Amino acid sequence: MQRLLAFAGGILSGATVGTLVALLFTPASGNEMRDDIERRKQNAIMAGRAAAEAKRAQMEAELAALTKSPLAGETGATVPATIRR
Repeated sequence: MQRLLAFAGGILSGATVGTLVALLFTPASGNEMRDDIERRKQNAIMAGRAAAEAKRAQMEAELAALTKSPLAGETGATVPATIRR
């Protein structure tokens, strides 16, 4: 039981010291930090959407190139069933 109490006391002291150190060395106020986090989140979302759109365009171009029949010479023509896997 004594070891459990010592362990719990160590966790509590460590959490307290960690919180104090974080508060002392935080480079900005709470509002500034929240604004910065929100701005970074929005930038990450926009970058993800742009990357997804670029990948979608690339995949659609590859699909169009693969489904284009070399014999028909038309865009959008499908590959005959005997060639498909």
